[in-house]
Amino acid sequence: MRAANLRSAAAGVLILTGLAGCDNVDWGGADLAVVPPPPRPTVAPTADDGPGAELLPDGAILYYVARTSAGGRMVPVGEVAGDSLAPLRAARDPIQYAERLVAERMRQGEEFALFRNGVRSGTLVIQSAEVPPAAACAPIPFAVGSLELGENARDATEFLALSKEDAPQVPRRIGDALEATRTMSFVAPILAERMLRARGATLPGNWQRAMAQVKPFPVAGSPSAGFAATFLVSDTLGPGLDNEGWALIFLAVPSTAQVGWDTVHVQFQDYASGGKAAPRVVDILDWDRDEQVELLLQVYGVDDSWFEAIGRSDDGTWRRVYRDRCERAAAPAATDEPARIPTPAPDTTAADTTAAPIH
Repeated sequence: MRAANLRSAAAGVLILTGLAGCDNVDWGGADLAVVPPPPRPTVAPTADDGPGAELLPDGAILYYVARTSAGGRMVPVGEVAGDSLAPLRAARDPIQYAERLVAERMRQGEEFALFRNGVRSGTLVIQSAEVPPAAACAPIPFAVGSLELGENARDATEFLALSKEDAPQVPRRIGDALEATRTMSFVAPILAERMLRARGATLPGNWQRAMAQVKPFPVAGSPSAGFAATFLVSDTLGPGLDNEGWALIFLAVPSTAQVGWDTVHVQFQDYASGGKAAPRVVDILDWDRDEQVELLLQVYGVDDSWFEAIGRSDDGTWRRVYRDRCERAAAPAATDEPARIPTPAPDTTAADTTAAPIH
């Protein structure tokens, strides 16, 4: 029940080198530059693809990379689409679509820039890629390859990735000292208790021990970092267990007066009514180049997991910008469109604040 979906061993050679061994640049050492990626022609179907073949994405694709004992395993997450991500799933022929995605965007020898804590951390070079056997849900292709890692990623086990031509230049300083502070760990339960009581959640006697994760992230225009916090009751951060308990994740940013915190986004899941959904922040990256990082989440159900993302929209509000979960049908037809989980209405009770000082 605790299987790690994306961490199976893969063929590849792990190459750990210094900074000079990867692109001959000091990853993240440059000043912030918002540079649009070069144009990429739309990958149109060919005659060999057959009638009804669907267009591949022509924008940047965000990938998730899990470090293995032999190198790295990479899977696509979604296409960067404005301030959101778009799913990489076909409606008519998912297997053909995944095979074309491998052929066009995950070729052997292609290099991908790796990021950790929002800064450049290395390179993955694809050695092979394939599409897993057909399943109830549309297959997601994966690639395995060698890793070249910088000093800032020696102990990292997972990364976000973009193809080199799509990779933004980001300053090293946003990744420096991104560690949860004592103040964050102190404030998070205070804010969480207010949110939970406002939502009618039952708090056990030792509920503060339910804090499962605190993840800092830089906030554009602020000298202080914000943070995301996850609280779980009767659950753990992994697949399994059952549909009892609840999960809460929220984002808090420094107040404009720099003397407290404002919550800008809240997601609360009562398992009894909506099923298990335990969220974990995987990492942060400004993948849409708007000078504010987004947060990629991995959310665990009873027997599956999926990706979500939270970001700041053009109007300045924080919201869930991506959710891609495929429901397993009993016996789906080969040409059926994969079932989607509709995005729930946003939680509108996120205006919780506390005046605890920021350190």
